[in-house]
Amino acid sequence: MQIFIVLCFVIHSIDIDDLSAQLHLDTGMALMQQGLLEQAEEEFQMTLDLREDYFSAVLGLGMINAMRQSWGRAADYFEQYIDTCPEDYRGFYELSKLYLMTDKPDSAALMSDSAFIRAPTNPDIWLQSGRACLELGDMDSAEMWFSKGLQNQGLTSLESLVLLASVYRRTSRGAEAREILLPAIEAGYSPACWELAKVYFEWEDYMRAGDAINTYLMLSPSGYYADSAMLVLDELGESGDYIP
Repeated sequence: MQIFIVLCFVIHSIDIDDLSAQLHLDTGMALMQQGLLEQAEEEFQMTLDLREDYFSAVLGLGMINAMRQSWGRAADYFEQYIDTCPEDYRGFYELSKLYLMTDKPDSAALMSDSAFIRAPTNPDIWLQSGRACLELGDMDSAEMWFSKGLQNQGLTSLESLVLLASVYRRTSRGAEAREILLPAIEAGYSPACWELAKVYFEWEDYMRAGDAINTYLMLSPSGYYADSAMLVLDELGESGDYIP
């Protein structure tokens, strides 16, 4: 009877540790998505203190360090995750993103290929593979990946479309780029406006380039390209090439 009670206590303790570790892991992921990196890091560390085999916490620590641009530490965590979970695409995918951010497109392409082997239907991987090929100047492969991304109706499809338009523009197919960008602009996707402006600049059509930039600022006044857009408009105005 005493042995039975002891066993029940041990099993109960293990369950509590497991539940607590999962709670800390989920909390860490949620905090990281909110940009609360220090709190997220604490949660991941507590996860590993409770259960060393909760390897997703290692991945989370790598992602936090990547967000901090602590590239070396981030790479160490991603490599550790790959060693312990070689069948999971996420370690390869995150390491590919890191390599691309640190100007190592060759390594990024290799890691995205490894991620694709493990998760061939994941649109995020298609997009990442296309980005790596674009940085390498492999336009044919980049076009293939971004075209594949258009088959997906999820969050990555519009980004794939804009990057595909970028491939068209860089390979002297500006008219095709414009054709696929216009519906995205009508749908309110502001990055498409910025890419369309580049098409018009290559055509030396500064009036329509300025209009595209203004549309971008209207749709996304605090967007990623907003400061650059304002500078370009000022330069166009000073040159007399664009009249608002």
